[in-house]
Amino acid sequence: MLIVPKGSLFFLNLTVLIVFRKKLFSSMKKKIALIGCGIWGQNILKELLNLHAETVVYESDSGLKQKILDLGAAGFHIGLPYPEHYDGIIIATPSSTHRSIIETLAPSGIPVFLEKPLTTTLADAMALEKISPDNIFLMHIWLYHPGIQLLRDIARSGELGRVLSIRSTRANWTSPRKDTDSAWNLSPHDITIAKAILGYLPEPKSAVAERHNGIIRGIMAILGNDPYVVFEVSNRYERKIREVRVHFEKGIAVLEDEKTGHVKVIRGDAYSEMKDLKIELRTFDKTPPLHLEIREFLHYLDGGSPPRSSFSDGLEVIKIIHKLVELTK
Repeated sequence: MLIVPKGSLFFLNLTVLIVFRKKLFSSMKKKIALIGCGIWGQNILKELLNLHAETVVYESDSGLKQKILDLGAAGFHIGLPYPEHYDGIIIATPSSTHRSIIETLAPSGIPVFLEKPLTTTLADAMALEKISPDNIFLMHIWLYHPGIQLLRDIARSGELGRVLSIRSTRANWTSPRKDTDSAWNLSPHDITIAKAILGYLPEPKSAVAERHNGIIRGIMAILGNDPYVVFEVSNRYERKIREVRVHFEKGIAVLEDEKTGHVKVIRGDAYSEMKDLKIELRTFDKTPPLHLEIREFLHYLDGGSPPRSSFSDGLEVIKIIHKLVELTK
């Protein structure tokens, strides 16, 4: 039997180790209800398991049961969970179902991490505001992208002068999400990117939409004036494009793709010749944004700071989309 003197350095180190192990174990014990486990929900499940969260899946498609259990889910059910049985809830169902699910689960007070968008209509979002949704947080994944964070840092540093504009393109062919259109499905990303870089959202000024049988398949929007934000989202491109450009007085910073590991910084003003431009590739950590946002939610459940996108932030995005869609009419 080992007897350790209470005042010894070994005792202090042992105490620190025990406290650390307890904190680590408490994070590992978090029990999560994942509602919706389709294509994207399965990615969420994998990250939850990577982060040692016990995850029980609630999914309407019983045909996915074996695949989800094989991935490592602790259980599979159809319907909605009893929220009191869990430390936290993640919702990754079709966005048109968000209002009804939130109305059922939010009153429990259990923290909810909700995939964007908050809802697919302003009326639904305003209805949810009435239930005091302080426990609801939005999964605005691009807020966690290290490349967007680097663009934000460049803007804040002033090294390239004042921000003149933000321009982003998000395009591909079709979408697995059939319950909504491109405006509601894709533009939340670019709206939250603009806010991440500027620190606020400029007022919508103009928008045009490409409609097919009355459904928006693409939208181009302008927000603000000085600086201004221009973005295009579309499901009518034969290739995938994810680009974010920030134009400054003394140069441009570009995230050329979501998978790249660098931001291209081009130094030169409006009067610079091509031969005089100075180009730098500024690298960043390539940890997947989904991993970072799931980790932040689990940390919050363990007593940490709340996720960075609140219900109010999600509602602000919905109000912007609503105004843009109205401008297209």
